[in-house]
Amino acid sequence: MMFPMNPAALLFDEWAAAGRDESMARGHWPMVSQILGRMQLAPGLACLDVGCGNGYAVREMARRVAPKGWAYGVDVAPRMIEQACQNPQNPVNSQFQVSQAECLPFADESMDRLLSVEALYYMPDPLMALAEFYRVARPGATVWLMVDFYQENPYSHCWADLVEIPMHLYAQQEYMALMTQAGFHSVQVDRVLNPTPLTPEEQANFKPGWGYERWQDVVDFRTRIGSLLVWGQK
Repeated sequence: MMFPMNPAALLFDEWAAAGRDESMARGHWPMVSQILGRMQLAPGLACLDVGCGNGYAVREMARRVAPKGWAYGVDVAPRMIEQACQNPQNPVNSQFQVSQAECLPFADESMDRLLSVEALYYMPDPLMALAEFYRVARPGATVWLMVDFYQENPYSHCWADLVEIPMHLYAQQEYMALMTQAGFHSVQVDRVLNPTPLTPEEQANFKPGWGYERWQDVVDFRTRIGSLLVWGQK
């Protein structure tokens, strides 16, 4: 089946060329590390990160499921996958390839854990993507979504205008409904806060932008609102 080019692919290629993949990985890691700890990763499992960027989460998943497990990463942006493949720290049980989320290159019921960080709202058809997650998930597998662009985070609402590509702004209940509609059960939501202390240097260097007009807005997001985590089971 052929799909139209995701307009996010070109943008993410530009970000990778500019080195923003590394800054995004550093920025997301404090929350992603907590999510990985909740995913009950164990040796022998097969894991998939959809929208993997430069592969930072895939590398950690691969280490946790070694020696017989595998961790895979897919992304619509060829430059992101190029960066991921070239990382000298890639475990031998990790693999990356370019792919649309709506047409994953994996067999039915082949994955035990699926992760997607800051990606679903860029996808042209999030429900179709979640249905594809369901297809490749084994019975009993869990799917974990992290997003910062959501209705209950008011500081994110301007992002679609700033990046000028289509984005889906959903409320947390809508994310739960999408997961349920795709077939998952026991769907839950939570907020994941960044535990990294804010420093006086960061406050002194703060510049308004990306929805944060005051330093207190940054504090509010980091200490109260946080990233939205949605997960469910097949």
